[in-house]
Amino acid sequence: MYKKQLYLALVGVGICMLPVIIPLVPKLGAYAELQRLKASEELERQRIEERAKTSDALYEAGVMPTTRKLRITNYFDSSKRNPRPDTTLYLDDEIVDVFDATGKCIGRIEEGIWKWKHKAKEVCKTVQNIKPVRKK
Repeated sequence: MYKKQLYLALVGVGICMLPVIIPLVPKLGAYAELQRLKASEELERQRIEERAKTSDALYEAGVMPTTRKLRITNYFDSSKRNPRPDTTLYLDDEIVDVFDATGKCIGRIEEGIWKWKHKAKEVCKTVQNIKPVRKK
């Protein structure tokens, strides 16, 4: 009986609500992105905690890794630019083979000293290259 008036009233209410609803639409996408980011950060925190537990367990057991590898992902081998990785992260008795983004040996950290293959020629002779990382 009063269907037309009811529909007209609902349309009027909808029009009145548009200034409230329209600004919310972009915020929904931002909210979803924020939730996804929080979930990925939480996952990364869990991974870090698991690595710390593993490292602590290895330390308590007295087991040390025999070989170490470092990949510099934002560097490609060039004789013009020395990557100079941070050597303070490693102990003096550690030997760490260093690779570029393609998996080629570019040097070694030995006794806390960076040895670049373009300066110290014998550094990478016995080191086997590793598989390059391919981003999907």
